[in-house]
Amino acid sequence: MKAFLIALAAAAMLSACGPAPQPDLASAPEAATGESARPKAQGFITQNAAPPEGAADTKGDGVFRDDYGRPFQYALLGQKLPEFTAPTSDGGTFSSADISRWTVIDVWGAWCADCVADGPYVDALARAIAQDPDLNFLSIHVPANANRATPEELYGKYGSLEAYFASAGYSVPSVVLDNDASLRQLLQISWTPSYLLVSPDGVVRGFRTDLRVIEDQPVKTFIQDIAEVRKEVRDLLASTPSDIE
Repeated sequence: MKAFLIALAAAAMLSACGPAPQPDLASAPEAATGESARPKAQGFITQNAAPPEGAADTKGDGVFRDDYGRPFQYALLGQKLPEFTAPTSDGGTFSSADISRWTVIDVWGAWCADCVADGPYVDALARAIAQDPDLNFLSIHVPANANRATPEELYGKYGSLEAYFASAGYSVPSVVLDNDASLRQLLQISWTPSYLLVSPDGVVRGFRTDLRVIEDQPVKTFIQDIAEVRKEVRDLLASTPSDIE
């Protein structure tokens, strides 16, 4: 009975991030069963393109996903990040109006197995970003949805952010807390973990999901993707007065 309950809890955690993968995909969900050639939504995107053949709106919410549940598009890409204020884990308050530099936003949840699996890469990413004076890292903890925003469900088996970070072996100075899924809804997050790249003028310039599916040097690859976008925007606006640096 104990083993059954543990398995049931694990399945619930996986399905919260997206459709539950097959058991043999748990450690490498990016691998397709058999020789499936269906497209995978695993890359870094800077503009929304038409969903590839094989993508499906599996949840009826207008979001086209791959067979693991990851989205091919992000609704706010190329748009201003919605304004918001929210409490933080250190007892303060964060406002989106405070974003004045290039910022990577990690939207995640301790209840989500895919987010937990991305944890070591998030740690390395945050440390790499800390070395760049023109780049910030922002962590936003969200529930699966408004119906799963109880204290018992927000942090899964860990029970609290402190317990999660103690178990994961890393921490971030401050985490923005979405305790009722209102921020998740505002940011139109359809998958966790999601990573947003926001420029100093508040525009969402890039989006990707799980880092762990990058085959070689996930953090270095993502940092390079970010650098390319920053250069493209800088070159594009070189002759136009702007607050983007």
